Amino acid sequence: MQASAWLESELSSSQWLIVAACYLLPATSMLFYLLLGVIGLWRQLACAQKVTDAKLLAQVTALVELVDVNRPIRLFIAKDIDSPRTWGVFNPVILLPRAALLWDEDKQLSVLMHELGHIARWDWLVSLVVKITCAIFWFLLPIWWLAYRLYQQAEIACDDYIYKLRDKHLVYAQNLLAIAAAQTHHPIDDGSLQMRGHSAIHQRIMAVLDKQRPHHPVALESAQYWVLVSGLVLVVFSGLQWMPLQAQMNASAAQQLIIQWQQQQELLPTSTESRSELFSWALVQSLKPASTPAPEPIELIEQLQVVGVKPDKAELAALERVALTNNQSLSVPRIQIEGYLPLKLVTPEYPQIALNRGIEGWVQVEFTIDTTGFIINPHIVAHSPSGIFDRSVLQALRKSYYRPQLFDGQPIVVQGVTELFRFTLQHDVPPHAHSFSDVAPRRR
Repeated sequence: MQASAWLESELSSSQWLIVAACYLLPATSMLFYLLLGVIGLWRQLACAQKVTDAKLLAQVTALVELVDVNRPIRLFIAKDIDSPRTWGVFNPVILLPRAALLWDEDKQLSVLMHELGHIARWDWLVSLVVKITCAIFWFLLPIWWLAYRLYQQAEIACDDYIYKLRDKHLVYAQNLLAIAAAQTHHPIDDGSLQMRGHSAIHQRIMAVLDKQRPHHPVALESAQYWVLVSGLVLVVFSGLQWMPLQAQMNASAAQQLIIQWQQQQELLPTSTESRSELFSWALVQSLKPASTPAPEPIELIEQLQVVGVKPDKAELAALERVALTNNQSLSVPRIQIEGYLPLKLVTPEYPQIALNRGIEGWVQVEFTIDTTGFIINPHIVAHSPSGIFDRSVLQALRKSYYRPQLFDGQPIVVQGVTELFRFTLQHDVPPHAHSFSDVAPRRR
């Protein structure tokens, strides 16, 4: 009420029409464009063909149960699209290009899982609400940044659904890159959710391949999503509250100007005709969109439990010379390795000085795997105790090699690979004090 009263008092009829036109022209244009997009989706669905392939329909049925979607899903083939897309709320539709019938099974599973992720998250309904909000409050620049962040988080979250299928993330990244490369032009925004999405393909591929980031619907991801939604709502209401506040500020400033002018007029000679002019201060505010920092390089790290080997003959010969009694125990060395997936991993030898003194410890080493799978530039990152097990670990790594990492069918260099070697001693009590042949190291 205060905002409307201030506008009526400060603006004339012609000025009010100009302000209303400046606001309504972009808002109505965006809403009309959104309406045309929804109508285009209905027309596109009317021209599409319903999928009758039993194998493809069976895949959809299995994936619907996997992502826990209780709404009926309709699957169609459209000839005038080059990227999969989905739309609808209570009876959602998945549109596939004609080429989808020729895709291999892995690519079909990747595409269907992504689109079902949008349906499970109600992303099309959220997208409509966000677009309507942006159309109404188009003059608030933070609205557009928040909308971009919502679209980006939605696409990455749907990409993470591929982890519900075992060992499909590398194939999914390759398919995502292939679908993006197949598009020679940017499609018109018709209101549907496309697999290509609104975010950069590079960021999405790196997010899919990031092993250290959680890839499941966890509380942190939901918190980020709803924080963005809450920020969108707060920006909207802050814009509404700012207008009455600015009206009060301008009214106060105008009153001060009137008082100062009256005081100056009292000091001047009385004239036959006095004229006064009222001035008002217009609000000038510059908003800059917040910039998002470039993503940090992502380290590709896998974890594997590697079995330790038995002691060699020299170690066993040294242990045979130890006098054992019924109350004594035998220290059997164990070496546990945690780290990247190898093709051949040589277990380091347990140093004799550590065996004699009963020393346990660990060594963390970092290195790079070249395109042939061999280790280059190994160096110790951390160790405890210092200098006891380092040499044994480095010697073992020089004899090991790994499976080269492939991306789009080509081997790549993997940097920042880490291995953790744990050296432990287990004390096993033999059943006979004088029979060493009954004591054998256990394998983990």
